[in-house]
Amino acid sequence: MAAATAQINTPERQGKVTAYPLAAATTIFAGTLVALDSSGNAVPASDTAGLRVVGLAQETVDNSAGLAGAHSVATKVGVFQLNNSATDAVDANDKGKICFVEDDNTVSETGGTHKVKAGRVLDIAADGVWVDSNFATVVPSADTITAAADLAALKTALLAILQAQGLVK
Repeated sequence: MAAATAQINTPERQGKVTAYPLAAATTIFAGTLVALDSSGNAVPASDTAGLRVVGLAQETVDNSAGLAGAHSVATKVGVFQLNNSATDAVDANDKGKICFVEDDNTVSETGGTHKVKAGRVLDIAADGVWVDSNFATVVPSADTITAAADLAALKTALLAILQAQGLVK
């Protein structure tokens, strides 16, 4: 699938909404994945170093002529049906695993060069992949854990997930 050129009516399940400032010279379309760049500005999700997916855009926002932060985009975390990659498809044995961003509305099994996490795979359907975006930024990749600080970060992330689910205090 190609990156969106217009808003998409993306099927979803319940989630939370947060507004993020848009990066300069950026347009984000409703129904597409949103990521934060290293400056904390919202950009369309892509396989670009340093991006962190924060959810799905709830509106189309055009900041193509504006400075960073001139506009904000409402972004929802939750479970969304996204397109499956034609070249690196998520399949049945990927349920429960992390999938990766191919473009702002497509996920892949192994990820591209930068392995930007889209979230956890909940289900595979003929028309897409159900992805829980709550897991996009909280779980480090296993191949990136190399030091005690990484293990501490993993512990903190796991505790946050369990607390968010009401399983621990």
